[in-house]
This record gives sequence, C-alpha cells and structure tokens, in this order.
Amino acid sequence: MKAILLLLALMLLMPLSALGEPVDTVTLFVATDLHYLAPELTDHGPCFERSITRADGKVMAYSEELIEAFAAQVIDRQPDVLVLSGDLSLNGERASHEALADKLSRIEEAGIPVLVIPGNHDLNSRNAVRFEAESYERVDSVTAEEFRSIYQSFGYDGALSRDPASLSYIVSMTDSLRILMVDVNTADLPGAALPQTVDWIRVQLTQAKRDGCRVIAVSHQNLINHSDLLTSGYNIVNANVLRMLYADYPVLCNLSGHIHMQHTNVTNAGIWDIATSSLAVSPNQYGVLTISESGLSYHTEPVEVSAWASAMDLDDPNLLDFSTYSEEFFKATARRQALSVISQDECPEQLADFFAALNAAYFAGRMDTFTPDAQLLARWQQQPVRLAQYIDSIVQESPRSHCELTLGLMP
Repeated sequence: MKAILLLLALMLLMPLSALGEPVDTVTLFVATDLHYLAPELTDHGPCFERSITRADGKVMAYSEELIEAFAAQVIDRQPDVLVLSGDLSLNGERASHEALADKLSRIEEAGIPVLVIPGNHDLNSRNAVRFEAESYERVDSVTAEEFRSIYQSFGYDGALSRDPASLSYIVSMTDSLRILMVDVNTADLPGAALPQTVDWIRVQLTQAKRDGCRVIAVSHQNLINHSDLLTSGYNIVNANVLRMLYADYPVLCNLSGHIHMQHTNVTNAGIWDIATSSLAVSPNQYGVLTISESGLSYHTEPVEVSAWASAMDLDDPNLLDFSTYSEEFFKATARRQALSVISQDECPEQLADFFAALNAAYFAGRMDTFTPDAQLLARWQQQPVRLAQYIDSIVQESPRSHCELTLGLMP
C-alpha cells in the first residue's frame, strides 16, 4: 500500500508530458447551475417573490442581468472553451433554454466554443412555470431530444462521438486533450450512468489512450462525496463504476456541480472531482481551469456584475453593489431556515446569524476565512435538529480554500 501511495504522489509531481503526449495549453471556463429564468416567465410579483425568498438563496430576481454580465465577461476574457455542466434553466422551461441558447450563440460568435450537458432540473420538468401576480401557470419543458436540438451548436454538432443512449458526447480540444461530457439525467435511470453509456465511455477513453490524449471529464452530479451529509441524490448513483474507469485511463479530473457549493475532493485513485459552486448563488463564481505542459491549475473568479451594470448605465443599487446584495440575500435565506428550527435558546437570532455567516463561507469554498465562535457552536450542538448535524459536519472539515487547486506541477 505504501508503494502504491508513493507512486501516486510521484505521478502528481510529474509534468503531464511525462505521462503521455505533450499537452497544449488550454484555458477552460466552467460554470454550473445557472438556473436561468427567461424574463417573460416572471412579473416579479408576489408569487415569484415568495418563491425565491423561501428557496435556497439563488439570486433569481436578477437572473437575466447575471447571465448577461457573465456572457460579457466570457467574451472579454476569451477562454479557449466555456463548459456549462448542467441545470442551465431554473426548472426546465423551454423558453429559458431557448433564451439561454441565444446568449450562448453570442459567445460562440466571439470565437469561443461552448459545451453543455443537462442537469436534473433541465429535462421533462413538471415544475416549469410562469409566475404571474399571486399565482403561476405551468409552461412547456423539453425532452432530451428537444434539449439536443436547442443546444446542437454547443458541443453536439462538433462531437467526435455522441452516446446514442444519453446526451453524453466527447469533443477534441487539441491533438492531446479531449473533453468528455457525461449525462446521467436520462428518464430511464435518473442520476446514474446507463450501462450503455458506461460502455460508450469505456470505448472513448480507450481511443483517447491509443491516440495519446488526456481527458477532462464533466458531469452534473458529483463523482465522489463532498460532504458526509450531502450524498444521496447528489452523487452519481453508480459513481464507483466511473471512478474505476477514470483511474484506468488518462482522465485528469472531473468537473461537476449540483451541490451549489464550491468544493474539491479526491478519489482513492487520485482523480479529483472539482465541484464548482452555482453561478446563481453568492459569490456568483465560475471556475478557470488551465491545462499545460507543467500541469493543471484551477481557481474561481466572480462574475463582475457591478462593473457590467455600471458600463450599461444601470441605476439599480443592487446591481451596482451586486456582491453585497447577493451575499446578504443568501444569508437571509439561511437565517430564515435556522429560525424555523431553533428551539429553547435565549437568543435564537445569534444562532441564526452564526449559521448564515458559516453557510456563506462554506458555499463559497472559503471556510479558511471563517473562525467559528466556540460558544455559539456549543449552543448549536445542543439543538436537536438536523441543521445542527450539518453545522457540525462543516466544522469537522479541514478549513482550507476550495477555490484553487494545482496538480502535476514540477517541484
């Protein structure tokens, strides 16, 4: 066992060129869980407001502005490719998919390829609605076939191979790098890679290995646990099958989302799963992955909504100080959640504020910036609720930054 661990450590210190063919430098932007809602699907009325304030902190009131600012930033910074790893829409609305595809077309017209896969919110959704006044009405969602048709220019048309059983495909970025987009959100087996898809993946990885190509894998759900509590419904159901496949072939890492928080974890075989936080949740960030001769590096960057709003001569104070607005909106959601379960405490507002600040740091991937108050933590641990277990699981983790990762660099 010690010999195996030593070999893995040495491999991580080698340049990628020592493990296969030379790797051209590629800069990849990855965003996930956009949960975009087309403007015509809400009047920002009472029903919509109730829906977003009782949800999980997504800044849905400014969905249009956030995505416009993000698209402008991508075009300005010119990555080699933009990858969107699922939950592109709020709840699978056809109108949201079509409107988002129009925005992605502008990015591709600027010379930046876009690759997409669906998430669990994107297909055959019964929750696709239009908000109006005090109520809502159901609207059309999309099937897998319709999703592929809407987004055919964003990965599917230019694929080296497409999986007949799912919306998975693989593309070539350079002569030495491919991107494997894995869809596990089929109607037949939601949350799991179909047996046919696993077979197709094995064929693609075998071919990549023969061709001397490294592979970046992408999925919506996670490849490995990112929390002791957030497992069921968050990980790919048969993730163990994919983990074994990726360990046997030239897979550099897996990019995922779904849990909405920024987090990184590594399998026993040394394959990292990088879960980028939801673009719709504070701090509204995306990942920047650079693959070069010297290795792989990843870091996050926020969408600069305020700078975009200023350039557009907008006067909404929330847009002009968007990072503050988004963080406070996220914390307010957490406070309400905490106050709804706290019992028999002399000052529940203190506990709610503590949870809001801790949860914001956790989802941002920056628990290294948060020092838990011992007394407030002890009071939370006396609460007989699941939220107390969640808090305890957070503070038990090593307080490091999950917003950056470097692999394969020479010493």
